Amino acid sequence: MQILNFFLVLLIFTSNSVKGQFHHIPPPPKKISPIQDYAGVLSTTDIDSLNKKLISYSKITSTEILVSIVQDLYGEDPSILASKWGEKWHIGKKYKNNGIVLLLSVRDKKISIQNGYGIEPYITDLSTGQIIKKIKPQLQRGDFYQAIDFSTKEVFNILNNKFKNNNKYRKKKKNNNFFLWTFLIPFSIFLVAFLLHRKNDLEFYSLLINPFFLTNFLFRNSHQKYEEEENEDFFDDDGFGGGGSFGGGGASDNWD
Repeated sequence: MQILNFFLVLLIFTSNSVKGQFHHIPPPPKKISPIQDYAGVLSTTDIDSLNKKLISYSKITSTEILVSIVQDLYGEDPSILASKWGEKWHIGKKYKNNGIVLLLSVRDKKISIQNGYGIEPYITDLSTGQIIKKIKPQLQRGDFYQAIDFSTKEVFNILNNKFKNNNKYRKKKKNNNFFLWTFLIPFSIFLVAFLLHRKNDLEFYSLLINPFFLTNFLFRNSHQKYEEEENEDFFDDDGFGGGGSFGGGGASDNWD
């Protein structure tokens, strides 16, 4: 009988331990959009509007804000869950750690906003709590769109000019390469033909026989762009998830 009681207690303990291992964070989708509505409380129009706003903000500032809406926390701590979510999905830029996760649980009526390490100097635990306090009335009315819209605008205001995206987007760089090969190479051929007709001009002819002239002319600009690209932050067309680290504080509360 004692052995049976022991195994019963062990089973209960094990089930509680598994419950606290944050198995309720879904695997990241192939393309991570800013709004992840697992509870179905937002309309398609609302989701599109918020996604466009947050993607545009990320392109300008490099800061990634993920909004996750779930039905139930299943007993998990919203602060830890939101932070773990940001870590698992790599929200924010790798070397800036400027990701933010806003987690809403509809059934529990709880909210948590957790910040990446790079956000901590600008958005304190106190200011995060103030944002939550301001949107409680909207949440109590079930107006999730207005609550999310207002809270993200507050973040924009606090982080104004704190981050920027040092980029010319990847698509533009591809276009630059296209320009290089479709314009400069034909131009170089024309230049060679021109120089061949100027053989009597020693200065021009010396340029022609210099094996490094055309190479430098064609690839100097391209090499410079490559070096710039090494330090740039791209908004990946595949969505969020650049590799930020979390643990920069935040706040949680309920709205009942």
